Amino acid sequence: MFVTLNQIQQARANLAGVIIPTPLQDSSTFSKLSGNEIYLKTENLQKTGSFKIRGAYNKIANLSAEEQSKGVVAFSAGNHGAGTAYAAQKLGIRATVVMPENPVASKKNAIESYGARAIEYGTTSIAMYEKAYQLHLEEGLTMVHPFDDIHIIAGQGTIGLEILEEKPELDAVIVPVSGGGLISGIAAAVKEIKPTIKVIGVNTEGATAMYTSLQHGHPVEVEKVNTIADGLMAKKPGELTFAHTQKYVDDLVLVKESEIAECVSQLAERAKLVVEPSGAAAMAAIINGHINVRNKKVAVIVSGGNISFELYQTLIKEYSDKNYKKSEAIK
Repeated sequence: MFVTLNQIQQARANLAGVIIPTPLQDSSTFSKLSGNEIYLKTENLQKTGSFKIRGAYNKIANLSAEEQSKGVVAFSAGNHGAGTAYAAQKLGIRATVVMPENPVASKKNAIESYGARAIEYGTTSIAMYEKAYQLHLEEGLTMVHPFDDIHIIAGQGTIGLEILEEKPELDAVIVPVSGGGLISGIAAAVKEIKPTIKVIGVNTEGATAMYTSLQHGHPVEVEKVNTIADGLMAKKPGELTFAHTQKYVDDLVLVKESEIAECVSQLAERAKLVVEPSGAAAMAAIINGHINVRNKKVAVIVSGGNISFELYQTLIKEYSDKNYKKSEAIK
């Protein structure tokens, strides 16, 4: 089953007045670094600090009155949990979010500030899913899956509608990939409207679930996930998202962890944007030469800005120290 353009357009109607239609921000610096005309889709400026509110709200809005009355449960490292909590609060519904043990404090605080119950359990997406499913069975809560759901995919696809309305002449869209909900929705939207546009996904070298699955021809669970980008930690893509990626996505590449870390600071310095590592992955891939696109008009998805202050300080300092040493060497 594939999401339809009509479902994505209906999701947009559901989200009217709830989300911010985020702007495309052009960048001469990143255009020069990549050899393209770059436009940043700034979902780090979205409500809750990431794109996740789009899918979560659309999913919950499509539940029956009975399902809504019982409440919802999600599993998330943070952004999907915040989106679910915010959406549930807007709709007057109880929400529970299963997070990893020792979660990013700011992300847990955000979830709880929206009125949701946060439960810490496990260290992987698989373990968190099992706990969420247990709560679904025991408490009757409706699962709000972070990616493998048509309503979630349709909600994320509204980004694609916005991109092409603002820049219909675009040649390509670069998207960070975890479980695949974001790239599935965006790719379905833009390809149905403009089949010639290229859609390229980015996995980090520390979390290669979709990349590995595409190599095998079916969804597989990777043995290990170890990445600075806690928003890209899926160990296995969904059946729906894998099928959408196979159908609509032109290529999927890997980016180095160190390149993502440096790009967080580059986005702060050159674009004046606070971006979390998962939100910097797509830009890191294109400016470091992992994507074979040149002299094109390219939208790059900056998917979120929920980074802990401590990590942000560390990355900025490392980047500053590195540049200082370069300048001293030149002298």
